[in-house]
Amino acid sequence: MTKKPVLLVLAALAIPATANAQSLPDGVTAKGYVEYEHLTSDGDDASGIIGDFDVSVAPFMGGVGLDFGLIGLDFEGTSESALFGALTYHVGNHKFSVGVPRSVLKDHTRMPDVGGVRYFGFETGLITDGIVDIAYLTSDEAPLGVRYDGDFGMVKVGASYHHFSDGADADVFGLGATYTRDIWFASASVEHFDADGHNGTLFHTEIGAKTDLYEAGIGLSNGDDGYFDDTSIMAWGSYYVMPQLALNASVLDVGSTTIYGVGADYTFWNGAYAQLGYLDSDDAFDGIWDVSLGWKF
Repeated sequence: MTKKPVLLVLAALAIPATANAQSLPDGVTAKGYVEYEHLTSDGDDASGIIGDFDVSVAPFMGGVGLDFGLIGLDFEGTSESALFGALTYHVGNHKFSVGVPRSVLKDHTRMPDVGGVRYFGFETGLITDGIVDIAYLTSDEAPLGVRYDGDFGMVKVGASYHHFSDGADADVFGLGATYTRDIWFASASVEHFDADGHNGTLFHTEIGAKTDLYEAGIGLSNGDDGYFDDTSIMAWGSYYVMPQLALNASVLDVGSTTIYGVGADYTFWNGAYAQLGYLDSDDAFDGIWDVSLGWKF
């Protein structure tokens, strides 16, 4: 499948907007990243563009607004993208979305890409983010669905439902909740799918702390045979040498394989950043060096 024109056009639109957040119109907010990543491992090189971002338009008529999102990559001959979009309705602390909304699971995890390697993050995203993104990214069908978000100060909750009607004819249900107080955070999420006689359930939870100087967290995921049929343990930490420079370390243990990474990223202008990272495992693959340039917002 080739969706390269969609990915490159939207990435081109996102780069100038994210490079200068003040250029966004009133009532429009954006979050995510667009990154050029170059990987080197044992003399082999690979590079490409990877992006994951969301744009929201605040309510403009009786609580009605719009959400848009994109995940995608154009990497060494592989080009995939998934475009999300939903009509939203806000009332008090509640937000309802209908169309092709994002799954709630990604909003209830802080686990970073190990070693800062975005491409590897697409492979491991199933462990924390569930199956909606990866299933949509590798298919031509947009999963129609609905979503609810509730913001109650220290507690934020969400629920989503998506239906894939092509091929697997799958229904995917997601729930998530995050609690924050002072420097502390804790979250939990669960996803369940049913598809043509097959089903699976994923459970994920995290706890940690974040200050202006550091961030640290631990997490656990359990997926049955519909997912990765194992329990995964993860941990990560960041230390801010200065506001613009962060040193990072992370580890992910899945079954009998331990994957670990270290890295540093420097934000040098209005969300633009440079990153150097290293990713390795105890037995699954050789070490991978990562050099990246991108925008985060």
